[in-house]
Amino acid sequence: MASESNPSQTPTPKADPCKTLGRKLLINHSEFVRLIISSLYSLGYHRAASSLELESGIPLDFPEYNSLLFHVLSGRWNDCILTIDSISNLDDRIRSAAAFLIWREHFLELLGSGNGLLSAIDVLRKRISPLELDGRRLHGLARAMVSLEGVVTMENKIRRRIGLLLDLVEVLPPWFRIPCGRLEQLVEAAVTKQMESCMYHNTPEEASLYEDHECSLEHIPCKCSQVSFICLASNSMVGVAGLFG
Repeated sequence: MASESNPSQTPTPKADPCKTLGRKLLINHSEFVRLIISSLYSLGYHRAASSLELESGIPLDFPEYNSLLFHVLSGRWNDCILTIDSISNLDDRIRSAAAFLIWREHFLELLGSGNGLLSAIDVLRKRISPLELDGRRLHGLARAMVSLEGVVTMENKIRRRIGLLLDLVEVLPPWFRIPCGRLEQLVEAAVTKQMESCMYHNTPEEASLYEDHECSLEHIPCKCSQVSFICLASNSMVGVAGLFG
């Protein structure tokens, strides 16, 4: 006898990466849902955001980001590189830039440990130099072995690793970690564009999100204090100004 299905065990739906939304089908469904989830989290609606992730089958953060977060905070540098290498369709320049940030942090932490000079030199020679980045960066790290400038001590290690994660997010493509407030930026850009294209808009009042912004003829001033214009006649310009009560 077949057992009754348990609603709580309903499998999570699998998101369709090709699904689109909008009248012109220009909006990627998965991207749009991720933006909503991100916005809900930033507004403090954590339970709603978590429920949307579960119901839609679309996570805010991809597994690659979660892996990188764990490996960076744990100081597992080789695993950080493996995570970066696992990201498909990543430009080689971006991959090299991310690798440099990771190995630089490892290098500076070794210098700050007090007894990691030889290991730091090994990282500089075998990990950083082959990346073929700007020579000035290599020279700056080499000087750090003498001056100890920028080395990472035990007291600021966690703070520096968090900073490394943020730097990596800046280098990697925006889909890897959605920029904070991205949905709000898109909405604000759309409203601003409507205001700028409105022929009769001249008031600072807020626009409503419930409808497209469009000022009527009533917004044209009915009383002028001064009008100035230029006339072009017989190849000569004449300035005319008038005052109106």
